[in-house]
Amino acid sequence: MVRLNSGYLFLRYLMILLSCVILISGLVLFCLGIWIKYGAASFIEVMGSFTSQLLTSSYICMGVGGALCLLGMIGCSGAWTQNRWLILLYFFIVSMMFIGQIVGTIVVILYKDVVTSMIREASKESLMTAYMGPAATDPISRAWNSIMIEYKCCGFENSTDDFKSSIFGINTGLLYPKTCCVDMNSPECNGLDTTPSLIHQQSCMEKLIETIMDKSVIISAIAATVCIMQLASMIVSVVLFVRLGAVLC
Repeated sequence: MVRLNSGYLFLRYLMILLSCVILISGLVLFCLGIWIKYGAASFIEVMGSFTSQLLTSSYICMGVGGALCLLGMIGCSGAWTQNRWLILLYFFIVSMMFIGQIVGTIVVILYKDVVTSMIREASKESLMTAYMGPAATDPISRAWNSIMIEYKCCGFENSTDDFKSSIFGINTGLLYPKTCCVDMNSPECNGLDTTPSLIHQQSCMEKLIETIMDKSVIISAIAATVCIMQLASMIVSVVLFVRLGAVLC
C-alpha cells in the first residue's frame, strides 16, 4: 500500500467531497428536468409554438444532470481507488463541461431578451387564437384553464381585456371565461359582469414570469455551484494526479 502523507490525503478527500457536490447538483438538475417535462405541463402547453423547445430544455436538463451524476461517480471512484487514469479522465470531462457551460452562459445572456419576447408573444397568441373555454378538451384550453384556476389569475396581460378579441370572446360573446371567477359557482360571475370583486385581477403573465424566475434562480444557483466546484475539481484533480504519480514512483 502506498504510504500517503497528510497533504495527499487532504487532496484525495477534497476531490471526493467536490465530486459528491457535483453528483448532488446533477441529481437536482435531473429532477428539475423531470419537473419541466411532467410537473409544468400546463406552462409548456400555453407556450404554443415554443412547446417543443421547452420540452427539449427538459431533456437537456435531464441529460446534463445525468452526465454530472456520472462525472461525480468517476471522480469519487478515481480518488477513492487512487486510479490516476480515472482522475485524468475526470479532469478532461470536467474541463470540457466547464468550457461548454461558459459558452452556454454567454449565449443565454446575449439572447435572453429576444427569447423572453418570443415566449411572451407565443403565449399570448395561444390564448388569443387557441383558447376555446372552460369546457374545451384540447391541450391548450386545458392548460390555460389549469393555470387560471391554480394560480387564481385571468387573461395574459390585461385580465378580461385579453378575451375581447380572442377566439373565445368571438365565439361566445363573453368577456371572460368561468375560470377567471373568484367563485366559479357564483351566478353573478357570468362572463359579462366585470365587477372587480368577482374576477381575479392579476394577469397570468405575472404568474408565468414569477414561476419561471423562481426556477431560473434554482438553475442559476445550480450552475454557479457546479462551475465553482468544477473549477476547484480541475485544480485538485491535476495536483492529485501529479502527486499520486510522484508517490507511486
